[in-house]
Amino acid sequence: MGAASISCGSSTSYEGVPRDQPALAATPGTWTWVDVPESSCQDGTPTGFAINVQDTSDLFIFFEGGGACWDYLTCVVADTATHGPVGATEWASRQQMLPEPFDRTRATNPFRNATMIYIPYCTGDLHVGDNVAMYTGAGAPVTYYHKGRPDTISFLSRVASTWKDPARVVVSGSSAGGFGAILMYDLARKTFPKSRMYLIDDAGPLLEGDALPAAEKQAWISAWKIGGFIDELCAGCQTDFSLLNTTLIKSYPNDRMALLSSLQDVTIRTYFMLTPDQFQTDLLQMINDRLLPSQAFHPFVITGQQHTLLGSMTMSTTNGTVLEPWLDAMVNDKSDFVPVLPQ
Repeated sequence: MGAASISCGSSTSYEGVPRDQPALAATPGTWTWVDVPESSCQDGTPTGFAINVQDTSDLFIFFEGGGACWDYLTCVVADTATHGPVGATEWASRQQMLPEPFDRTRATNPFRNATMIYIPYCTGDLHVGDNVAMYTGAGAPVTYYHKGRPDTISFLSRVASTWKDPARVVVSGSSAGGFGAILMYDLARKTFPKSRMYLIDDAGPLLEGDALPAAEKQAWISAWKIGGFIDELCAGCQTDFSLLNTTLIKSYPNDRMALLSSLQDVTIRTYFMLTPDQFQTDLLQMINDRLLPSQAFHPFVITGQQHTLLGSMTMSTTNGTVLEPWLDAMVNDKSDFVPVLPQ
């Protein structure tokens, strides 16, 4: 791979995203911002994504987190989601504070040699919405672009047009990005059908039934216009999002998947309106019912209330098992990739 550009792929869709974009130009070893004119943050301004290229056949795709919103109260009054504009200027600030998986200097980092794809978050919809909503309340009406899914498709289209058949692809994300990673995994999987693939859902647990409150689920579905999208992912997922875990396991039994969480995640439990004990019970119930019967989808859970683990993967520990080497075992297909739960 040259320093100036990377060869372009074909225009075949592979059931995933179109591969009809020009090759991305990048200098290996440095971050390059890619403007995507047809994309949109919540305010309608275009955004993009960032790449850090290595001469490798591996990709590490990361969905950024930053809350979520679905009505006037959450999107305007409480402002519970990060928003745009997000362009080259904002990325210049973000890249100074990247979490541990992006540290190429640490020899033990399992992602250090991959080409890195960083997908910012500014749509308030867990990266999966496709709607322009008009929110009204006490103040002036606000137009909100929940365009996470078409944005992601545009980003992945550019990536897949450049890297046609990577050997390994890790799809990851933290918090809202963790939900985005699991909800968009099927699309990514179909985009790279020949690749060895891995899912790392950090602090984006799809809890069973109404552990994720029914009214909140319906608000997401309505505000973000994701009902048809969810139905395409799996039957019954509109009422029980946790069924997507089972669907992905059945669809891709040879992939390796991971859920990272603390027992009482202070941020996620607040969004789901659960007490610490309720969240812990519901999390462990979902893990027991959906993940533990599988040989593909394993949990790594720590005690306490910490929100997100990838950013501290050298320090997150359960029963003497440290997250970073556990993830190394995962993406290098070692036998010690096993469920890790507090005793």
